Amino acid sequence: MFTYLFTLKEIKELNTKKNTYLEELREKENKLEIKQVAYQKLTSEDEVVRKAKEKFELVRIDHLNKISINKNKIENLKKYIAKKYE
Repeated sequence: MFTYLFTLKEIKELNTKKNTYLEELREKENKLEIKQVAYQKLTSEDEVVRKAKEKFELVRIDHLNKISINKNKIENLKKYIAKKYE
């Protein structure tokens, strides 16, 4: 009888732990999903194009074989990128 009660108590404790861990896992999965959605928004083509226009004054031109760019802007971009990744 004692063994049965002890085993039953252990099973209840393990189930409680399992439920706690499952709840923590769901919370972490939800946080991860929120971060993935935010990442997708930031890396979407529309967002990248918008930021390129705003920050770097770049222009998107379709069906163009030749593009002329100011060398100063290229140098400024290189410096900006180098600062970001130092």
